[in-house]
Amino acid sequence: MKDYLETECVEKIKKECLLQVFDEIDSTNEYLKKLVKREASSLAQPILVVAQRQTAGKGTKGRKWMDSPASLKFSLLIGFEEESERLALLSPYIALKLRKVLSAAAKEEVKIKWPNDLYCLGGKASGILTEVIQKEGTVYLIIGVGINLASDPEVVRNLNSPVGSLFKYIEPSEVRRIRSLILSCATEEIIRAIKSLPEELSAEEIKDWNQSDLYKGLRLRLIEGERIVSEGQNVGIDKKGRILLQDGNQQKAFCIGEASLRL
Repeated sequence: MKDYLETECVEKIKKECLLQVFDEIDSTNEYLKKLVKREASSLAQPILVVAQRQTAGKGTKGRKWMDSPASLKFSLLIGFEEESERLALLSPYIALKLRKVLSAAAKEEVKIKWPNDLYCLGGKASGILTEVIQKEGTVYLIIGVGINLASDPEVVRNLNSPVGSLFKYIEPSEVRRIRSLILSCATEEIIRAIKSLPEELSAEEIKDWNQSDLYKGLRLRLIEGERIVSEGQNVGIDKKGRILLQDGNQQKAFCIGEASLRL
């Protein structure tokens, strides 16, 4: 752990949650899902799992997460008071808060692609996978995050879509410090976001999202599988975190589901 994270970062995180760091693991999200299932009693405090390497990491809609030594991978398990309509807002709300952390760290403009992808330096730099588990009347949230800290030529070669990162290059002597800082700040922000998860986005949060929207003003297709669900101009999100597509005089709002946005 000492070689991977700075001691100051570890001590700060331990004030918020139980920290586990693995050299290698199949998937941080899957590890936490299994943990919830096998624990007989309720889990009293948040648990943060960090992996130096994932062999079977996954993104949204079951997509494989391409692992890289230049990326940061972690998942947070935290109890939630009850199954609630507020959970529909979870992914975009966390994306909104995480964007600020990453933008401040990278000193670069970080854009959001609805509902929870973050783009920087020409491609996707971070993805968020949220999962909800119910057990014996308790609701648990698992928030999985992958962040490309620096460009990795191997990942770029193996992916068809543009790959982004927070930095073009990081000096080897700076990697541990930057990794530790981002992990500490992101964990703190995610825990705060979950504990204060609102029923609706504020006007300021909607404005922040719309100003950072990767596809702001563009005509988009909402696709489920191979089927086009809807088309229209992206006019932002509403207070429930739904994407708004304008087609002529008709405006439609879409919730997070299996559909994805395409140009």
